[in-house]
Amino acid sequence: MKTKSTPFGSVEMPINPITSSIMNGATFVARGYSGDVRHLNELIKEAIQHKGFSHIDVFSPCVTFNHDNGHPFFKDRVTKLEDENHDTSDWKAACEKAMVWGDQIYTGVFFKVEARESLGDREPVLEREGPLAKRSLGLSNEQADKLIKATM
Repeated sequence: MKTKSTPFGSVEMPINPITSSIMNGATFVARGYSGDVRHLNELIKEAIQHKGFSHIDVFSPCVTFNHDNGHPFFKDRVTKLEDENHDTSDWKAACEKAMVWGDQIYTGVFFKVEARESLGDREPVLEREGPLAKRSLGLSNEQADKLIKATM
């Protein structure tokens, strides 16, 4: 896209967040589109309920500055993976679908793995004593104030 700050277009090679997430171990990887709020809402619910690391790439076209790839561009191209019976457990197929861009753009769940243990499952101390953020530090108010002042 050409802009005032990049009159010749972007010089950087684009990254693919879907393939990056899959290859880096995310266990739930999806893509949504802001023009299909119901579908995006379902993806977000599923990602929150997923036990593991979730990543959702969301297309939300800028209607002010992006005159080339606005809602009409996406509306004509978006295809839901669910409509194609995509196997979400196949990382290779997920990466292949993620690299499709042009006349067709896939949305939906690309990759999902249920069998891997989460950090909470692998670290018994988290289960026994609860999340670190909710534990007492065992400090008096004076000690806590002193620590806060020392870091400011």
